[in-house]
Amino acid sequence: MRAALTAGLVALAACAAPAADEASAEAPPDTSETPDAEPLSTPFDAEAWMAAVEAAETADERVALSERLLDAVDWRTACGEDDPTAPGRGEVRLVYLDARNALAEVVCQRFADQAAFALVDARAGRPPRLVRSFGVSEAGEVSDDTTASFYGLLTHDPDTAPTRFDILTKDAGHGGCGTDVRYRLLEDGGAAVERVRAYADCDAPAAPEAWPATYRAE
Repeated sequence: MRAALTAGLVALAACAAPAADEASAEAPPDTSETPDAEPLSTPFDAEAWMAAVEAAETADERVALSERLLDAVDWRTACGEDDPTAPGRGEVRLVYLDARNALAEVVCQRFADQAAFALVDARAGRPPRLVRSFGVSEAGEVSDDTTASFYGLLTHDPDTAPTRFDILTKDAGHGGCGTDVRYRLLEDGGAAVERVRAYADCDAPAAPEAWPATYRAE
C-alpha cells in the first residue's frame, strides 16, 4: 500500500513539473522600462524646435535649445572630451537647405574666427540625425575613418546647391591657406565628400577657389 502511494506521488510530481516550466516560460520579466533611461513623453517636434532657434535672441537661449535637442540626438559625441566650459559650447544656428529643412550647427568650441562643431540633419518630418562623414587631413586627403566632428567655417548656397555644403578650414588667420571641402548630404543623414581643395603655403596666401584640388569623387 505504501509503495503504491509513493509511486502515485512520484507520478503526480512528474506530471506537475512541466506545467510549472510552462508557466515560467509564459511570464517573462517585465523589461518595458530600464533603470537608466525613461522614454520620451512626446516625440521631438523638429519644426517647432527650428522655429524656436530662429526666434532666439541671445546666446543663452541658443544653448538652452541645443540642450533640448539632446532629447533626440546626442550631438556631444562629436565634441570629443565633453567640456561644458569651452567657449561658445552649445550655441546653435540653422543653415537652411530649403524653406522647411535645415542643418543645425552646434558649437563644440569657438575659436577666434572658426569653430569645432557638430552637424545635425534637422529635416522636418523625421527624427534629427547626427551627420557623419569621412575625415579630411590637413593635406587634403580623405581618410577611411568616419567622424561626426567638423572644424572651420560652414557655408551653404540653397539656390545653386541645396543638398551641398562647404567647410573652409583656415590654417592661418588671413585664410589664405588650409582646406576647402564640399560635402553632399545623403538621405540617411551621412555626408559624402565630393571635392577637396588644399593649400599649405601660408607665407604666400591665395584665395580658396585658387587652391589645387586634392580629391574629387568619381
